[in-house]
Amino acid sequence: VRKRMSVIVRNPEGRLTLYCKGADTIIYERLELSCQQLMDTTTEHLNEFAGDGLRTLVLAYKDLDHKYFETWKQQHFEASTALEDREDKLSELYEEIEKDLKLLGATAIEDKLQDGVPHTIEKLSQAGIKIWVLTGDKQETAVNIG
Repeated sequence: VRKRMSVIVRNPEGRLTLYCKGADTIIYERLELSCQQLMDTTTEHLNEFAGDGLRTLVLAYKDLDHKYFETWKQQHFEASTALEDREDKLSELYEEIEKDLKLLGATAIEDKLQDGVPHTIEKLSQAGIKIWVLTGDKQETAVNIG
Protein backbone atom coordinates (compact mmCIF):
# COMPACT_ATOMS: atom_id res chain seq x y z
CA VAL A 1 0.00 0.00 0.00
CA ARG A 2 1.51 3.32 -1.09
CA LYS A 3 0.00 5.58 1.61
CA ARG A 4 1.08 8.52 -0.51
CA MET A 5 0.18 10.36 -3.69
CA SER A 6 2.33 12.50 -5.96
CA VAL A 7 1.78 14.97 -8.74
CA ILE A 8 4.30 16.52 -11.11
CA VAL A 9 3.62 20.09 -12.18
CA ARG A 10 5.26 22.50 -14.60
CA ASN A 11 5.09 26.12 -13.49
CA PRO A 12 4.70 29.02 -15.98
CA GLU A 13 8.50 29.42 -16.13
CA GLY A 14 8.83 25.74 -17.13
CA ARG A 15 10.25 24.42 -13.85
CA LEU A 16 9.17 20.85 -13.01
CA THR A 17 8.32 19.99 -9.40
CA LEU A 18 7.08 16.77 -7.85
CA TYR A 19 4.79 17.26 -4.84
CA CYS A 20 4.07 14.30 -2.60
CA LYS A 21 1.58 13.96 0.27
CA GLY A 22 1.08 11.05 2.59
CA ALA A 23 1.49 9.44 5.98
CA ASP A 24 4.39 10.83 7.98
CA THR A 25 6.21 7.49 8.27
CA ILE A 26 6.03 6.97 4.51
CA ILE A 27 7.12 10.48 3.55
CA TYR A 28 9.87 10.70 6.18
CA GLU A 29 11.70 7.69 4.75
CA ARG A 30 11.82 9.45 1.38
CA LEU A 31 13.29 12.75 2.60
CA GLU A 32 16.81 13.93 1.94
CA LEU A 33 19.09 13.96 5.00
CA SER A 34 19.16 17.77 5.25
CA CYS A 35 15.52 17.74 6.47
CA GLN A 36 16.23 16.16 9.88
CA GLN A 37 15.80 19.30 12.01
CA LEU A 38 12.57 20.32 10.28
CA MET A 39 11.36 16.71 10.50
CA ASP A 40 11.89 16.70 14.30
CA THR A 41 9.87 19.90 14.71
CA THR A 42 7.16 18.66 12.34
CA THR A 43 6.92 15.38 14.25
CA GLU A 44 6.25 17.30 17.48
CA HIS A 45 3.46 19.20 15.75
CA LEU A 46 2.01 16.04 14.21
CA ASN A 47 1.89 14.36 17.62
CA GLU A 48 0.05 17.36 19.07
CA PHE A 49 -2.42 17.36 16.17
CA ALA A 50 -3.04 13.61 16.40
CA GLY A 51 -3.50 13.93 20.17
CA ASP A 52 -6.27 16.44 19.44
CA GLY A 53 -7.95 13.88 17.17
CA LEU A 54 -6.96 15.59 13.92
CA ARG A 55 -6.05 13.69 10.75
CA THR A 56 -2.58 14.52 9.53
CA LEU A 57 -0.66 14.45 6.27
CA VAL A 58 2.93 15.36 5.47
CA LEU A 59 3.87 17.27 2.32
CA ALA A 60 7.19 17.16 0.49
CA TYR A 61 8.58 18.18 -2.88
CA LYS A 62 11.57 18.06 -5.19
CA ASP A 63 12.50 19.87 -8.36
CA LEU A 64 13.04 17.65 -11.37
CA ASP A 65 15.60 17.97 -14.12
CA HIS A 66 13.89 18.15 -17.54
CA LYS A 67 16.08 15.50 -19.14
CA TYR A 68 15.60 13.13 -16.19
CA PHE A 69 11.83 13.66 -16.26
CA GLU A 70 11.54 12.98 -20.00
CA THR A 71 13.42 9.70 -19.56
CA TRP A 72 11.29 8.78 -16.51
CA LYS A 73 8.08 9.69 -18.35
CA GLN A 74 8.98 7.34 -21.22
CA GLN A 75 9.79 4.55 -18.76
CA HIS A 76 6.47 5.22 -17.02
CA PHE A 77 4.59 4.91 -20.31
CA GLU A 78 6.33 1.61 -21.07
CA ALA A 79 5.60 0.27 -17.58
CA SER A 80 1.96 1.39 -17.65
CA THR A 81 1.37 -0.42 -20.95
CA ALA A 82 3.35 -3.55 -20.04
CA LEU A 83 1.40 -6.79 -20.33
CA GLU A 84 3.42 -8.50 -17.60
CA ASP A 85 4.44 -7.27 -14.13
CA ARG A 86 2.83 -3.87 -14.74
CA GLU A 87 2.26 -3.10 -11.04
CA ASP A 88 5.83 -4.07 -10.06
CA LYS A 89 7.33 -1.98 -12.85
CA LEU A 90 5.23 1.05 -11.93
CA SER A 91 6.04 0.62 -8.26
CA GLU A 92 9.77 0.63 -9.04
CA LEU A 93 9.41 3.84 -11.02
CA TYR A 94 7.45 5.55 -8.24
CA GLU A 95 10.07 4.49 -5.70
CA GLU A 96 12.78 5.93 -7.94
CA ILE A 97 11.24 9.35 -8.44
CA GLU A 98 9.75 9.76 -4.95
CA LYS A 99 13.07 9.94 -3.09
CA ASP A 100 15.38 12.69 -1.87
CA LEU A 101 12.36 14.87 -1.19
CA LYS A 102 12.39 18.13 0.78
CA LEU A 103 9.94 18.49 3.63
CA LEU A 104 7.40 21.19 2.92
CA GLY A 105 5.21 20.84 6.02
CA ALA A 106 2.15 19.10 7.38
CA THR A 107 -1.60 19.51 7.46
CA ALA A 108 -4.10 18.64 10.16
CA ILE A 109 -7.84 18.57 9.63
CA GLU A 110 -10.84 17.71 11.72
CA ASP A 111 -12.53 14.70 10.21
CA LYS A 112 -15.82 14.45 12.03
CA LEU A 113 -17.61 11.16 12.40
CA GLN A 114 -20.75 10.68 10.36
CA ASP A 115 -24.05 11.52 12.02
CA GLY A 116 -25.16 8.85 14.45
CA VAL A 117 -21.79 7.16 14.89
CA PRO A 118 -21.11 8.38 18.46
CA HIS A 119 -24.62 7.34 19.50
CA THR A 120 -24.19 3.92 17.86
CA ILE A 121 -20.82 3.38 19.56
CA GLU A 122 -22.38 4.29 22.91
CA LYS A 123 -25.29 1.87 22.41
CA LEU A 124 -22.97 -0.96 21.37
CA SER A 125 -20.84 -0.35 24.45
CA GLN A 126 -23.91 -0.38 26.70
CA ALA A 127 -24.87 -3.73 25.16
CA GLY A 128 -21.46 -5.12 26.13
CA ILE A 129 -20.23 -5.33 22.56
CA LYS A 130 -16.51 -4.66 22.21
CA ILE A 131 -15.61 -2.10 19.58
CA TRP A 132 -12.43 -1.80 17.54
CA VAL A 133 -11.74 1.41 15.66
CA LEU A 134 -9.56 0.80 12.61
CA THR A 135 -8.16 3.79 10.79
CA GLY A 136 -5.20 4.69 8.64
CA ASP A 137 -4.29 7.39 11.13
CA LYS A 138 -2.04 7.50 14.13
CA GLN A 139 -3.03 5.51 17.22
CA GLU A 140 -3.65 8.78 19.07
CA THR A 141 -6.37 9.70 16.58
CA ALA A 142 -8.09 6.31 16.86
CA VAL A 143 -8.08 6.52 20.66
CA ASN A 144 -9.80 9.89 20.50
CA ILE A 145 -12.46 8.57 18.12
CA GLY A 146 -13.36 5.52 20.21
